[in-house]
Amino acid sequence: MVQTLESPTSTTLEPPVRFRWRPLLSLLRPRHWIKGAPVLGAPLITAPLAAATHAAPLGLTLAAFLAASSTVYVLNDLRDRAADRLHPVKRRRALASGRVTVRAATFLLVVLAVVTTALLTLLPLVVAGVVGAYVAINVWYSLALKHQPLVDVSVVAAGFVLRALAGTIAAGLPVGPFLLICVYCACVALSLGKRRHELAVVGDAHRSALSAYSVPFLDHVVVVNLVVALAGYVAFLWGLASPYGATATVVTFPFATFTIYRYLQMVMVDRSGGDPVVDLVRDGPMRAGAGLWAASLAAVLIASAL
Repeated sequence: MVQTLESPTSTTLEPPVRFRWRPLLSLLRPRHWIKGAPVLGAPLITAPLAAATHAAPLGLTLAAFLAASSTVYVLNDLRDRAADRLHPVKRRRALASGRVTVRAATFLLVVLAVVTTALLTLLPLVVAGVVGAYVAINVWYSLALKHQPLVDVSVVAAGFVLRALAGTIAAGLPVGPFLLICVYCACVALSLGKRRHELAVVGDAHRSALSAYSVPFLDHVVVVNLVVALAGYVAFLWGLASPYGATATVVTFPFATFTIYRYLQMVMVDRSGGDPVVDLVRDGPMRAGAGLWAASLAAVLIASAL
């Protein structure tokens, strides 16, 4: 009987390990890059022509904020991976679920920090200072402030104010205080709505600051902030050059109020609001209201330029 021997050089080849880039990309939270909209939105609403002539610095400012925000997201996920495993949704994040190792996430964090620093060197000094302030307060947020009730949502809202401020300065425009008040109060309301959802649906086990809140308290504070945001929006538009400002105020006001009503309905009736970005983008009535608001504002702007 002849026995067949395997060649001494033959080996069993294991399938190649594929680089899983999608979990790493998810750490950057690209769907949250829409939060950079105030960088462009503030100058576009205030003076579209100035925004067009300052396209390069505005683009660099937006890129710097996107890189900075992704840096903060990775840092936050690294620190909170244990707590995220207790959350029914956050436990699916790449680090909490184990799809990305701590070592890989740390390397990505370093790369993002280098990219952010490089972009800051290309910006005007004042704009770079605003982006740097955003990074500083958000790192502080990740390390400590996120555990302080009310301070946590104030820091989140301040990040959006800094985006609008940086965009305004990069476009060479004067800073509008009513616009910053509007952005701040609207973002406080969205952040509190998120915490209301977590408190009502999940409880306060995964976030210590939630123990200082209650659903009725959050309902009241959300409404107060949305009312102030609406007043700030009206005051900002009304103060722009006539007839554009006054006309835009009257034409867009119904869509602004509809957006507020729909958001309150989503949070208090539909028990949504856990992820404001996802809820606002996926909700049909909210998309319709935002689309009509943008279309009406653009129509007023074109009519004023003719």
